[in-house]
Amino acid sequence: MSIFSFLFELDRRVRKRIVGTSKQFLIGVLGAWLGCASHVTALAQETQQSNWTSVDAPCAKYDDLRNPVLGDIGVKIDATGPWADGFRRALSFWNSVLAANFHEDTNLNSCAVRIINAGRKIVNEAIVARSQLTERDNFRGKIAVSPRAAKAMLRAAMYATAVHEFGHMLGLKHNASSQSVMYFLNVNGTEVLDSKDILDLSARHKLRADVIPTDGLPIKIVQISMPTLSGSFSSAEW
Repeated sequence: MSIFSFLFELDRRVRKRIVGTSKQFLIGVLGAWLGCASHVTALAQETQQSNWTSVDAPCAKYDDLRNPVLGDIGVKIDATGPWADGFRRALSFWNSVLAANFHEDTNLNSCAVRIINAGRKIVNEAIVARSQLTERDNFRGKIAVSPRAAKAMLRAAMYATAVHEFGHMLGLKHNASSQSVMYFLNVNGTEVLDSKDILDLSARHKLRADVIPTDGLPIKIVQISMPTLSGSFSSAEW
């Protein structure tokens, strides 16, 4: 073997060993990174299994939200102004969808849902309202809203947000369709409860007999029965 052949072969073997070592190193780094990523994802999922909490006393009957047939569901609306109006309208919308009687209730001992004003630890500039979720720990039937947001939001948007947050409390998750009221970004009152929303809802709660799972329900065009403290109902069209 000539000196040139020897040097060429030596160089080839050295480069092969270096490449092999580099590959093993990269595989090790990639494996460690994937392991860390999986761990972080698992931690995030674990963290998400618990609801946000507040010092506000819950309604006594919050567990009623887990029933397939909801029946009478009292809602204590401590939020004021446009938020209160939006949630009263949202109750009427959900009464038109579910075999339920959502009604305003001022008594903590008999209500199931409490709608509270919240500070920056729960809501902020990006999140104007939040619902607790029945499937997570520390569920107490609370929906939090931002009083600051009420100064900037249109009433139609607050109504749609109220429908959206009640949807979460009823078990609905975010919908990828921008036409759905359960869309994960801003809603403005022109959306619908689409066929996916209705099917998902029907898997958890009994619907009214005239609600067809394959049809979308506009949230804007609805006859609204607004409960008053006397127990009577007045009607208004949204």
